[in-house]
Amino acid sequence: MKDLSRVIVVGGGTSGWLSAAYLASSFKRTGRDIKVSIIESDTIPTIGVGEGTFPTIVNTLYEIGLSEKEFIAECDASFKQGALFKNWLYNPSEKPHAYYHPFDPPAKPKGLDLSAYWVSRKHQGTMQQDFAHATSVQSFLCDENLAPKTPETGEYAWLAKYAYHLDAAKLGQLLKKHAMNKLQVEHIVADIEQVELDEQGFIAHLVDKQQRQHDADFFVDCTGFSSLLLAKALKVPFVDKSHYLTVDTAVVLPVEYADAETPITTHTVSTAQDAGWIWDIALQNRRGTGYVYNSHYCSKEQAEKTLCDYHGIAHDSEKRYRHISFKTGYREKSWAKNCCAIGFSSGFVEPLEATAIAMVEAGVRSLAARFPATREAMLEREKQYNRIFTSRWDNIINFIKLHYCLTKRDDTPFWREQKNPETIPASLKEKLKAWQHYGITDGDLPYKYDLFTLASWQYILYGLEFLPDYVEKAPINEEIIDKAFASIAAQKRSAASKLLSNRALLEAFGASCKS
Repeated sequence: MKDLSRVIVVGGGTSGWLSAAYLASSFKRTGRDIKVSIIESDTIPTIGVGEGTFPTIVNTLYEIGLSEKEFIAECDASFKQGALFKNWLYNPSEKPHAYYHPFDPPAKPKGLDLSAYWVSRKHQGTMQQDFAHATSVQSFLCDENLAPKTPETGEYAWLAKYAYHLDAAKLGQLLKKHAMNKLQVEHIVADIEQVELDEQGFIAHLVDKQQRQHDADFFVDCTGFSSLLLAKALKVPFVDKSHYLTVDTAVVLPVEYADAETPITTHTVSTAQDAGWIWDIALQNRRGTGYVYNSHYCSKEQAEKTLCDYHGIAHDSEKRYRHISFKTGYREKSWAKNCCAIGFSSGFVEPLEATAIAMVEAGVRSLAARFPATREAMLEREKQYNRIFTSRWDNIINFIKLHYCLTKRDDTPFWREQKNPETIPASLKEKLKAWQHYGITDGDLPYKYDLFTLASWQYILYGLEFLPDYVEKAPINEEIIDKAFASIAAQKRSAASKLLSNRALLEAFGASCKS
């Protein structure tokens, strides 16, 4: 049995270079003598709109050896502490509404879980604050655009959990430089024209337009929606989930800040519109914005106008709009034979909760942890990986659908469609039916590989005013509960006294990089 000695990643961009860097770093850490090469076309543009990230990115960048200060400086990055959802529950002309999904879980003063007591007091009419503000200091940090750490906090360490907003194209370039210079990843510029299979159906080698042959033991498909290796060569079918998540198009528009003092928002703002929603993220030097919508209910020109109206600017066909069409779903298998697809070649879900880069991280992390020593060991690793990722995709789809299906909006066909039971996955309907009677618990989410934990589900359920009829709580004196909620308010006052604004901290980081 011959040991595997070479991996080829096909495709660049964030998914390709992050995959190559992570694999090379992992092999180096574990002492495995496996060469990592990447074949990248110089004629195929990358999509690169995934400017929001998930907290897992912090550990990923640390593990591959990138300096946080270098990353922030090179990628126009800023700190992200969660998301604010505006007008998802009610028609804004009738009742404006907003709620947070912070990254920090609800606080537990002296170990006391306050979620059940918040629900109980909501039912009694004695709790005025929404769930995130009552139980989380981080929602206050977002309100005030305060940073999640101080200039003295170490790299990749936090006082409040964070991810980043970033320029995806710049991240791809930084990862490329780091992978080549620090991790000895071989870079090959070529357009792959042919994928040759052996008699067992494994990929034998690739042939480029110059008729050069590229051999490896294992291949990573990072070719985006085209899925050149997994779909086209290995014929792995696509599992369409667009009947659950019905948006299918995005129009993207970068916007400059009004001036150098404009606050840098420390969370993603996702604002519901007639046929979808607008994302608004704050980088150091600009805002990244886009309208994600259902093309059955909105034309490209209407989408551009909606985005311009959001910014309070005139619609101009000469602006730097970029239109992207997509279909929600995933490949029946992400790993087949000696090929693993990572990124859009594996699957795609709308960017509502910044899962794109997070799924690249999860994909390459899982691959590295299960990377086989020989071809004979691949089959069991393949089965295990695919079980994990099918479940991951389905759980992400359920979680994203949760944001839509609890809406009380019926002002447009798009929003009426979101409540149609046929557009809600059966597994989610089953959960919601149970959660209507009793509060969600960790036992309802037993799968350890899920991106979204109990806290995330609570923030969305309670943010959308979905309260269970009954919650189990310990019989504790109300005075103790009052003090526990008051302690969170005290933490907010303490944070306000010692944390800088997001912009001020980023400027401090920039100054330290130059010194």
